[in-house]
Amino acid sequence: MYKLLIVALFAVLAAPVSTLADCVKGNCFNGYGTYIYPNQDKYIGNFTDGKPHGRGIIYFANGNKYIGHWVAEYREGEGKFIFIEGHEYFGQFKKNEFHGPGTMTYANGDRYEGTWVNSKPEGEGSYFFANGKRYVGFFRNGRFNGQGTMYYADGRSEIGNWLNGERTSETAPLVKQESNEEITIDTPAEHVANSEANNNQFDRNCNAQYCASGTGNYTYADGSKFYGEFLQGLPEGQGKVYYSNGDVYQGGWKNHAPHGKGVMNYKNGQIIGAVWEFGRPAQRFSAEEEKIDFNVQIEHSNEVRIWAVVVGVSRYEFMPVLSYTDDDAYQFYAFLKSPEGGALPDNQVKVLIDEDATRANVLRTMRETILKADNNDVVLFYFSGHGLDGAFLPSDYDGFNRRIAHQEITDILKESKARHKLVIADACHSGSLLAAKVPVQDALTKYYDAFANSEGGIALMMSSKREEYSLEDAGLRSGVFSYFLIEGLKGKADYNGNKILTIEELFDYVYNRVRGYTANAQTPTLSGTFDRSMPVGVIR
Repeated sequence: MYKLLIVALFAVLAAPVSTLADCVKGNCFNGYGTYIYPNQDKYIGNFTDGKPHGRGIIYFANGNKYIGHWVAEYREGEGKFIFIEGHEYFGQFKKNEFHGPGTMTYANGDRYEGTWVNSKPEGEGSYFFANGKRYVGFFRNGRFNGQGTMYYADGRSEIGNWLNGERTSETAPLVKQESNEEITIDTPAEHVANSEANNNQFDRNCNAQYCASGTGNYTYADGSKFYGEFLQGLPEGQGKVYYSNGDVYQGGWKNHAPHGKGVMNYKNGQIIGAVWEFGRPAQRFSAEEEKIDFNVQIEHSNEVRIWAVVVGVSRYEFMPVLSYTDDDAYQFYAFLKSPEGGALPDNQVKVLIDEDATRANVLRTMRETILKADNNDVVLFYFSGHGLDGAFLPSDYDGFNRRIAHQEITDILKESKARHKLVIADACHSGSLLAAKVPVQDALTKYYDAFANSEGGIALMMSSKREEYSLEDAGLRSGVFSYFLIEGLKGKADYNGNKILTIEELFDYVYNRVRGYTANAQTPTLSGTFDRSMPVGVIR
């Protein structure tokens, strides 16, 4: 008997956000602000008509928190809900409920991946037990209900019908695994889908079942979809990928990126045919195709604009979980959306948190955003997460593959036409990066005008020396570097009182505060070729 009741964690999700009690900062009606509710919940984010709408983060008084999209005061769209007990849900929401595709990682090590209805697993899904056992099949009201297969850690498998968590009948005998390769037993419906008589060879849903080999389809967290070959449960081999941003790729695929011979059709009309190495075109097919511009089309303007990509990774599959890096990134994003940070419009600032911050997605988003800048503009890259000597670690880093080399960030910055370039990184061993940093703050005219009076260049502010670790602090509820960075940007670094923050003022403030707070265990660094009067913020 296999009784399973997925714990009801969801009472906190049921009610809409209550009427705001106090606006403590920003525009409480149509804009960006911070609100304290009567029960002491705190919301930081966008508002429309006095209601949370757009991206925002809420810190519940009971210790839970939500980061993601809002629609007319409801948590709706993609988001992440973190329970104080250690459970984490990432996926779709509707009217404050978990609703649609999503993944719940439980504090005991169990994990559910599949569809949700009203905050409970419903429909097709997979439940992974911490002891190595897993169930793949149908759910109803949070329990195994319907046809499903149980896979055991010792290689046995059994197919049956399930009712309220109990197997009621067998449709196939127990199967003993005879080799190191896991045996996959299709349900009767899957046999039909995968038979030669079926016209669509990619009908098999490899999110809902383990695809040891053969062909099928796989949907990524950002909505991108892969149709093609699988190896040991992952997309690998020949396939076709429809990216959520409109790009289409066909060819070799490995580690969730183009690998081998393939053709990329970009939504802007560009076509790249190449031999790819984990997402990068290493060798073009022909001299004619070598002439194709791989860059995003530059958007020319006579005004100074800021283009920014903000990345925060707290949850890794193969690395220790970090406590505050996602929050730090979102706080930095919030600063850029505020008047002090430039009031950047949505098309000029992109934020990638946890599952969105894969290697391929970070590099693609950088190219799509930063390379739009012209020679009047400012570009900024912020990263908060794990780092190694010479590299940042995205969420899909597996312990060896898919790191983002500092040189790759530098190469994209060098391609940019922008006059001012800034990199800010809060990551262990981040001091080895030899790139740059760009302004991150702005209170409009005064702030933007200050760029015209600066020589520009590329600056890099890093959280620590290469041999040091970047520290998090439970008392600050933040990374130490990011905490004092944001504090300085909000005005404490304005030593001369002229209401314009320069890179030199900001670094001096952060350096002194971080060194003091960590008893000299962590030393921020500033490097590059840049004008030390480069503005990075404005004080209202």
